Amino acid sequence: MRVIFKFKGGPLDGKTVSGDAGEPGEAQRYYVLTYHGRLGQRFRTASEYAVNVLVRKGLQMEESHRFQPHYYEVIDRIDNGDVLLVRTEYVPGGGRR
Repeated sequence: MRVIFKFKGGPLDGKTVSGDAGEPGEAQRYYVLTYHGRLGQRFRTASEYAVNVLVRKGLQMEESHRFQPHYYEVIDRIDNGDVLLVRTEYVPGGGRR
């Protein structure tokens, strides 16, 4: 099944991630983190900045990186059998309810 994630707000605003739910990659990661796109499910993600710093500098064991986690919530889910569209929205203030 093809999965498409659309992000609204926060550091991933406007980003679209798509791929096969069974293939390794960003789409599969979000599919798993959201329990297959379950409505109301919140999940944590890193900003593009955090990812780029880790790619450039690597993981520092002697001094850990301190990046702010960003939380999104699944607000809409449309499944037509072949394609699953999941819309997410940024949750200001983190994952607390």
